Amino acid sequence: MGRARQFALFAIVAVVALATGYGGWRAYVRTQPEQCYACQRPIHAHSRTVALANGSSRLFCCPACALSEQRQEGKAVRVTELTAFLSGAKLSPNDAYVVKGSDVNMCAQAHEIIDADKRPADVHYDRCAPSLLAFAQEREAIQFSREHGGTVLPFREVAASYAK
Repeated sequence: MGRARQFALFAIVAVVALATGYGGWRAYVRTQPEQCYACQRPIHAHSRTVALANGSSRLFCCPACALSEQRQEGKAVRVTELTAFLSGAKLSPNDAYVVKGSDVNMCAQAHEIIDADKRPADVHYDRCAPSLLAFAQEREAIQFSREHGGTVLPFREVAASYAK
């Protein structure tokens, strides 16, 4: 076999290997859950939040995480879409109500953080706390807060308080 044929065979094998690897990588990426832009936690179907951050549309796990990004980065973050906690429907931030600080937090860690001495460590800050759960109607939010605690507020008021 001549050098030209060897090179051609090598090139063909390399192209096939790269194409197969790329296809496998794309399939793997599609099966992974979406992750929050800020905290890398999974995106929850009933608290999914879309916001403009750093000039681009970004996905956040919850409204609290998106608004915390604004405080931490010192740059404007504008929430453009919320998800209704009860139905999973898309909501306009201008029309939404939130329950702040209920006993339901979709982002709460299921495992404890362990310190160097193998004892549970106290969590002093979590960007997703207190929880903010969005509702389409004020009456839904009030009913939810009766069962789970928290304060009912228009979303725009909560967003304005994070901007200060």
